[in-house]
Amino acid sequence: MILSEVTSMIMDQLSNASLYDGVHPRLKKGFNFLLDNDLQALPVGKYEIEDDKVFVMIQEYETKLIEECRLESHYLYTDIQYVIKGEERMVYTNKAETELVEAQQENDVMFLKGEGNHLIVKEGSFAVFMPQDAHMPGVCVNQPQAVKKAVVKVLCD
Repeated sequence: MILSEVTSMIMDQLSNASLYDGVHPRLKKGFNFLLDNDLQALPVGKYEIEDDKVFVMIQEYETKLIEECRLESHYLYTDIQYVIKGEERMVYTNKAETELVEAQQENDVMFLKGEGNHLIVKEGSFAVFMPQDAHMPGVCVNQPQAVKKAVVKVLCD
C-alpha cells in the first residue's frame, strides 16, 4: 500500500495516535517511537527505527518569520512532525497547487512557491504530511520562540 494513495495531511494530538494505526505499518512504528520514549530527555540527533525506512530527527531551533521559511515537499518520505516543546505555525497545501522552485531529489526535498492553510501545532500535537502535501514548518506563531520537535521520516513504498 502506498501511503500517499490512502490519505492526506493529518493533524492531531499524540494521545490519539492509535487512531491512525491502520493507515500504514511504518507510520505506526513512528508513532510508537514517539509514545514509547521520553522525548523531552532525548538529545538532538537522528534515531533509526527501521534502517532508512523509518527514522526520527530530534531538533531544537527558534521559529522564524514566515518570510524566512520555504514551502517544501518530499518525493518518497512522509513526515510526522511532533512538537515536543513550544508551538509553531505550519502552512500546508496540495503540491499540485504550487509551483516548483528548486528540486533536490537526492535529498528527498523540493522547494515550492504557493499559498496554503495555516495550522498552529502546539506542544503534544503532530501534523502528518504525505508526499503530495506541500508544507512549511518552523514558522513562528506570534514571535520567534524556542521549539523542540521530533520529525519522523516514513518511507512510503
